[in-house]
Amino acid sequence: MDKTIRLFQQDPYIRYCNSRITSVVTGEIAALVLDRTIFFPEGGGQPSDLGCITGEFGKLELKYVFEKDGIIYHQFRTDSQVAPVPALLSREKIAGASVLCELDWDRRFCNMQRHCGEHILSAVFYELYGGVNRGFHMGEDYMTIDISFEEKPEFRQMTDEMFFKAEWESNRMVWDDLPVSTRYFERKEEAEGLPMRKALAIEKDIVLVCVGDESNAAGCVACCGTHPRRTGEVGLIKLYRWDNYKGMARITFDAGAKALENCRAVAGLVNGLCVRYSSEPDTLIDRIDKREQKNSETRQEFYDLKQAYLAEKSSEIGKEMSASGSTYVKRFELLKAEDLLALGKLLPELSGKLAVLISLKENTMILISDGTPDCGKIVKDNAAVWRGKGGGGKTGARAMFSAQEDMDCFIEFIQKAY
Repeated sequence: MDKTIRLFQQDPYIRYCNSRITSVVTGEIAALVLDRTIFFPEGGGQPSDLGCITGEFGKLELKYVFEKDGIIYHQFRTDSQVAPVPALLSREKIAGASVLCELDWDRRFCNMQRHCGEHILSAVFYELYGGVNRGFHMGEDYMTIDISFEEKPEFRQMTDEMFFKAEWESNRMVWDDLPVSTRYFERKEEAEGLPMRKALAIEKDIVLVCVGDESNAAGCVACCGTHPRRTGEVGLIKLYRWDNYKGMARITFDAGAKALENCRAVAGLVNGLCVRYSSEPDTLIDRIDKREQKNSETRQEFYDLKQAYLAEKSSEIGKEMSASGSTYVKRFELLKAEDLLALGKLLPELSGKLAVLISLKENTMILISDGTPDCGKIVKDNAAVWRGKGGGGKTGARAMFSAQEDMDCFIEFIQKAY
């Protein structure tokens, strides 16, 4: 099978093309092989293109494009309402049929912006700090590059100052609207005539992408992706954060439309916070700090009041238990189970009695004893009868119910049995 002609290498701005089907792949993967294609296959950290292939059989929606041994496979959706897949696969003579390829241009151009943004940022780190890009990932929401500081001994670790300067200089290259050129070489020896920031790892069919002057090694590197003609088309490069990663610096960033969308989202969040805190952006952090300090003081005051309340209640319960039978039951409308656990720790010695503290708010009950009776055994042996669940130890256990009626039945059982 002949290798697929890559029209996207000749001109990444081609959005439509006529092609001929050379093969149909069936089975686990439903895919077409074409004699020529505008669809970029996943590779070099860049996702594959998407789009449609239309012929006499109808329209097929692509879900993935990949390459193997020089052949590009166009995997199409088999769950699409617009793709008559059975009709396509039943045609015995479909090989050789003419089709129209239509590219999802918005996705392609977004990937062109992002991939070129990665080249620009990598070139800046190399030129300023001798940092070599040793890893690249283009995710759905952001991109990352892993920078290893190797070329300049005065730079060994990332700093915030280096981070912000790299962002500024990367956008300066965007503003300068530099040319982005792509060169093709059959053999490694031919390509090595150009200076590059990374040594070539392949021997033939080499594609070099150069940002700016081709004599500047910082902007020249082997790459199979698609890129715009000029850096100005990238629009924006935004760095989000940096982290230490396996002895390198991992930079999280984005470029182009994706970066703009993120900036808009962040601006919307900041504006919303400014409205909530009646603040301007430059005073927002101070206003939030003051609000958090006030909230902290309020939480401490609430905690102190609750502790005083629990102490008072424990004293009251102690008196009531001394005058009650072997089982003491107390219901609380507002307290949660965790509050009742804290209350249980404040109770006086139970001396063979069983205390049942109930949170009506959560349909949960806390059982407390000195080990006789065994609280955990009571819950384990009986709670499930009334669709309850829980567990615990001899001196303390918890039982939870979805309905108060079931919990009331369990309480009635305890009062009769213990």
